[in-house]
Parts: sequence; structure tokens; C-alpha cells
Amino acid sequence: MGKKLKIVDTQLINEFERLPLDYWDFKNEDTKELTHGIHTYPAVMVYPISRKIINTVGKYQDIEVLMDPFMGSGTSLVEGMVAGLPKVYGTDLNPLARLISRVKTRKLNLEELEKEVEILQKDIDRKYDEFKFLLEDIYEHIENRGIDIAEKATVKEGWGYNAPNILKEFIEKHNKKLEIPDFKNLGFWFVPNAIIELQILKDSILKIGNPEIREFIKAGFSETTRLVSNRRNGEFKMYRMPAEKVREFRPDVKAEFFKILSNNIRKIEEFTYICKDKSTEVYIFDNDARELNNIPDNTVDIVVTSPPYGDSRTTVAYGEFSRVSLQWMDLENLNPTDITGIDKSLMGGNKYRNGFEYDLNSKTLKESLDNILENPKNLERAGDVYSFYKDLEKSIETITKKCKLNSYQFWVVGNRTVKKENLKTSQIIIEMGEHYGLKHVHTIARNIPNKVMPSLNSPTNEVGQKVTTMTNEHILVLRKEKL
Repeated sequence: MGKKLKIVDTQLINEFERLPLDYWDFKNEDTKELTHGIHTYPAVMVYPISRKIINTVGKYQDIEVLMDPFMGSGTSLVEGMVAGLPKVYGTDLNPLARLISRVKTRKLNLEELEKEVEILQKDIDRKYDEFKFLLEDIYEHIENRGIDIAEKATVKEGWGYNAPNILKEFIEKHNKKLEIPDFKNLGFWFVPNAIIELQILKDSILKIGNPEIREFIKAGFSETTRLVSNRRNGEFKMYRMPAEKVREFRPDVKAEFFKILSNNIRKIEEFTYICKDKSTEVYIFDNDARELNNIPDNTVDIVVTSPPYGDSRTTVAYGEFSRVSLQWMDLENLNPTDITGIDKSLMGGNKYRNGFEYDLNSKTLKESLDNILENPKNLERAGDVYSFYKDLEKSIETITKKCKLNSYQFWVVGNRTVKKENLKTSQIIIEMGEHYGLKHVHTIARNIPNKVMPSLNSPTNEVGQKVTTMTNEHILVLRKEKL
């Protein structure tokens, strides 16, 4: 179980209260340094929060084991390595999150990386020369067939629905071999040249022998698929750009990929240098935060985490954001149902369409649900809220079991609005935590100028009814005071 932890509530409160009110905003900081900028991910907790928390607690209490049960793209894990902690645990149900986190926390042999990238670039250039005329002729071929690449995916003979078959016929006609992926709505999300070029890149990447370097380059490929798709810029949910833009869209896929790869190489070089004398054991699991089967009980010294704001369907759709990347990369032998079902597997995925019997340990949540249910039409929406917080409470119980006595948990949370009711997640977690032996030590408020979120949403689902989404968060400091 390691060293016995001290109670340092007063020291931590004093440290945090000495800081300026806007300290935690990090408005002018580069939040993408080291490997933090390797891949975009929704609603990321910016790294200076984790760094400040780890360094502050480390002044007063020994930290050997850090855990982030909602690790996302691995921010807290990277910072645990930068701090030289002996062991970090991260878990997430999203395969893309696990890939990004593995890449961000892995020191690489930079000489070998340089050699592999050089070989990769030559192989890609050779293939581009081989398929040059295909890329030049594909749009004329499609135009001659009277196909509109901006058609909806419901047109069965159209590009959005039938792109794999159209491309396969075209390639075979020219006596070439190139495997075209065949996932649903491929053409709806990608224009013809993007599909051909992405497949050329993918074929070359899969030849890389070193699995760690191959995975590092796959992360760059994943980011490329997102940026050369027909998705609207700045959106984490799947919204396609307008039809007129799709018809004109001709992404330079190779240039985009090598721009991303160059940036990522620079970041991994910086990270590898910073961590060269540090030997942190990194464990990344696909554990559900409600279970955490791979993490031993009573072993964790500190938790630094930022859970989802709510269920994926109505807040940040992590699975939806990841779908295109996962469909292109063939990760972990995922089948199409696994990919499209990610959001359903995350917190709040269970449905309570016909009501529920309230059984959670939060008076604040009960009051909010009663307010939402004053309108009988809100029954299903209240069920969504209940489902999310039921899963959150189970996660709090399980996470706390994994922690040592007197260990600290830091929860970075936002309070969202549903049906005009402000859900005070910060207070709800405090109340639920008390039931499982957690003492509320302190709360820090922060603005979130750097977090990419929609500026407006519709909490009522009524046309024209919009409210500003959350612009601030709370950092909850909790201590496990009972076994």
C-alpha cells in the first residue's frame, strides 16, 4: 500500500487561497506544449491545472501513484510523468482516447523515429507518383457519370452512399490495386481525392515495423482524417459542411499529414528530452470508471480527473468525435457496431424513458430533477439526467475504493443546464462523495477561455431557445477520510 498519507487540508487551502482569482484561467498560456498538442480531443482539461495540482500536493504529501479514471487524451498522465511520479493509471472506454494517451506518454527512440519517417515519406511519394493519374481523373470520371459528391447519403446510387463501389470500379478499370474502406456513409464525409490519398497514407503507415513508432504515426493519421473530412470546422459532433462547400473542397491530404507529423515529432522530441531521466510506469486500461477492474484497491495517492459534463448524446459526443478516425484506422479489431455504440457505453448511456425511482445520495440533484419533472413532457429528459448521475455516483464509489486513506481527489467539473434547470454537478459530487467517505476540503472556481465548447446550446430543444453554455468550472478538492 506504500507510505501512509498525511492530512494536509490546511496547507492545501492556504496554498490555493494565496493565488490570484484569475490564476486558474491560464488565458495566455500555451496549453499545447510537449505532447499535449499531438491530437485534438473534446473538452480537454488543460495541462497547467494538472501540473499545479500535482506540484502543490507534492509539497506536503508523498505521491507515488496517480489515477485519472476519465483520462480522455491523457493530460493528467503526461503531467504525472513530467513530475516524475513512479506510477500513473489512466482508463477510458474510447479506443481513440487510449491510442492518443499511449502515444502522448511514450518516450521514443528519436534516431529510429527519424529513419522510419524518412522511409515512410519515400514510400508515400512513390505511391503518389503511381496513383497520380487516378487523382487527376477521378473527378472527371464522377462528373461524367452525373454523380453529385454533395448528395445526401440516402441516395442509394449516389456518392454519399455508394462511394466505396464507385471508387473500386474506377480503380479496377485502370488496372490498379488499392483497398478502399467500406464503412457507412464514407462518401458523405469524404470527397474522392481524400479517400484515395488517405488509403495511400494508411497502406504506407501499416508497413512500419516498430509498433510504437507505427502507433505514433497513426495518431497523426487520425488527426488528418478529421481535418480532411467534410465535417464543419470547430465542431466535435458530426455536422457536414454545406453542399456548395463540399463540391469545391479539395484537401491537400499529404501536405496536411506531413504538417501534423512534423509538429508531433517536435513535440515528442521535447517530451522525450524532459522525461529522459524519469522512469514512470504508465498503465492505460479500457476499464469502465464504474468498475476499474485492473486497478488495485487502496493504492492510489492522488486522483486528477475531469469527468464528462453529462451524457454523450446531449453534451460532448466523444464517440461521435472519434468515429471517422476509428473507422479509418481499424483499431483493436473493432467492428462497426463497436464504433457507433461508443457513446451508448459511456456515462448516462442507459435510458429511463418511462421514469425512474430516485435512489441517489444527493439532495441537490433530487431538487433539480423535481424541478425538471414539473413539466410531464420532460420525463425522458429527466431520465437522461438521472442516468448520467447514477453512473457518476457509481464511479465515485469505485474510484474512492481504489484510493488510500487521506489521499486527495481533484475533480474538474462544469455545471450544465437542462430544461432551464442549472445542474450543480460540483455540489452533487460533494454530497455523493460524503456518502462514500470523502470530505470536501476546498473548491476552486475557474473560467474556461481555452476549452473548445459550443458557445450556445438549446437546453429545451425548442426552436430559437438558446442559452450560453458553461463558461466556468469548479475544481473540487476531496479527501478520503474513511476506509
